[in-house]
Amino acid sequence: MPLVDSKAMLIYAQKNGFAIGAFNANNMEVAQAIVSAAEEEQAPVIVQISEGAVKYAGAHCMFSIVKSLAEQTSAPVVCHLDHGVNYHTVIKCLRVGFTSLMFDGSSLTFEENIKITKELAKIAHSVGIPLEGEIGKIPDAAKGPLSQEEIKRYLTTPEEAKEFFESTGVDSLAVAVGSAHRVKVQSVSLDIERIARIRESVNVPLVLHGASGVLDDSIEKAIKAGIAKINFATELNKAYTEALKHIFNNKPELIDVRKYGEFGREKVKEVVKDKIRLLGSSGKAKEILNEIIKNECAINANSFEREIVE
Repeated sequence: MPLVDSKAMLIYAQKNGFAIGAFNANNMEVAQAIVSAAEEEQAPVIVQISEGAVKYAGAHCMFSIVKSLAEQTSAPVVCHLDHGVNYHTVIKCLRVGFTSLMFDGSSLTFEENIKITKELAKIAHSVGIPLEGEIGKIPDAAKGPLSQEEIKRYLTTPEEAKEFFESTGVDSLAVAVGSAHRVKVQSVSLDIERIARIRESVNVPLVLHGASGVLDDSIEKAIKAGIAKINFATELNKAYTEALKHIFNNKPELIDVRKYGEFGREKVKEVVKDKIRLLGSSGKAKEILNEIIKNECAINANSFEREIVE
C-alpha cells in the first residue's frame, strides 16, 4: 500500500493504550527487516531515516527504498525523518516525499526552538505532513558515562511541554523522561510520573527516544502513562553488527556481500518483531488502516517532489 503519515496512527495508539514502533534504517537490509517484521506481525510501523542516514545514503535513495517496500506490504508504513537538526534537511525530506518529519531543536534556546519548530510545522502542514518536535534534551551515552544529575538536568517539565506545544502546533512531542541515546544495555528506568503529568498538560501524542536502553517493564508503564511512539536504533545496529561479526568469524572464506546482508537482515527482523509485540501493536494493522482511511490521512507518494512555499 502507499506510504501513510503518522498523525492518525499515533493519536489512535495513544487513545487505545499501545505504541507504534519507530525503527531506524541506515541501509536497504535494515529497512527490509523492519517492513518484513511489520508484515508478519500485521503491525503499523514507522521507518525512520535520521539526518545521519540522509548524509550517508541520500534522502532520495532511502526514501525510494522505504516507498518501494511499503508498496509491497499490507501493513501501514510511514517514512519519517528522525532528528532533523538542520532546517534545510527537513525541507529537503519534505520535498522528496517523506510522510512524517521531525525537527530537533533541543540544542537551541527554548525561544529559538519554538520559533523554528513553529515555522517548519506551518510549512509541513501546508501539504498535509505532520511534524514532531522535541522539548527537553535526550542525552547521548556515546559521549561518555551519564550521571543521574546530568540526566535530570535535561528532563522535560509539564510546563515547558505545554508552552512548546501551544506555541508550535506540533503533531507529536518528543520528551526527555530519563532515557538516553546509544545505551547498549537495557538498564534504564523512566520517570513514569513525569510522563503522566506531561500527558495531562498536552493533548498530543508523546514520543520516547533512546528506547534501546530502557527496561521492558518501564516501556510498558510508559505506554500506559501516555507514550504513543517509541524509537529504536541502537538495538537494531547491534543485531546487524553482531550478525556480521558472527558470519565473518565462522565463514572467513565467504566473499558474497549478499550473504552478509541476508544474515544481518534476519537478525534485525527478530529484534523488530520482539519490540512490536512489546509495544502492543502486533495485529493492529487493520485498525490503524481503518483509522487512516477515516481521517483521510493516506499519502499519495507517487511523486518524489512536492511543491512547497517557504
